[in-house]
Amino acid sequence: MTAGRSVTHENLGAWVIKCNPQKTPLAPMVAAGEAKRSWCVADNYRSGLMQPGQRALFWVSAHRRRGFWGAGIITGVATREDGRLHVPVEIPLFGAPLTAAELSTVPELATLELFRSPQQANPSWVSKREVRILDRLLDVHWNRATPR
Repeated sequence: MTAGRSVTHENLGAWVIKCNPQKTPLAPMVAAGEAKRSWCVADNYRSGLMQPGQRALFWVSAHRRRGFWGAGIITGVATREDGRLHVPVEIPLFGAPLTAAELSTVPELATLELFRSPQQANPSWVSKREVRILDRLLDVHWNRATPR
């Protein structure tokens, strides 16, 4: 359970990069088949824990198909761009999202930070336990997703 816990290297399963399509255009990313390569993150202890090679999930909020739209990795350390902290990523998009509605049917995922604290700034995170459950769902999801 992640409720009330801080993320550490020991309990991190994956970072979650969130995109609000009302602020960041989603259509160009969908057309390209991948999330943009750099995302603004809060300058806090979490961004300090982000390292190249760590897993990253791409969550789209404020959309009728809110949910995970892609999975990939952190490709570098967070650096300052235009006065804000940005982290480089490589996140291919799925053929179709794994929606919050689908995720809400899995009781073990009810404590996802994305559900408990949806306004949390980037990055959010999922625990090792949660990512094991998500891996099973994403494997099924990848197998049924339509290719781009």
